[in-house]
Amino acid sequence: MITSERHEKAFLGGTERFVGLTKPALIPQVSTILMKYYENDLVTEEVLKAWGSKASKKYVDTATSKKVRKSAEKFITWLETAESDDSDDQ
Repeated sequence: MITSERHEKAFLGGTERFVGLTKPALIPQVSTILMKYYENDLVTEEVLKAWGSKASKKYVDTATSKKVRKSAEKFITWLETAESDDSDDQ
């Protein structure tokens, strides 16, 4: 189902919409949700980092987008540090 970067971005947008508007009680769990997406190869590291870098009003209002992305900071930071740790090993 998710076969391109465009699909990955839409999937994250749909997640943002679902969590931000339909199930706001899940906002604190966004990092955990993103980790599962990453572990199951649903979304690439590059798309996740780009998504986490700035809020967007494409799928939800900007305030909701900021809340969802704020909750994702722990995961995004982990992604960035995991990458730099890999670079140190080489």
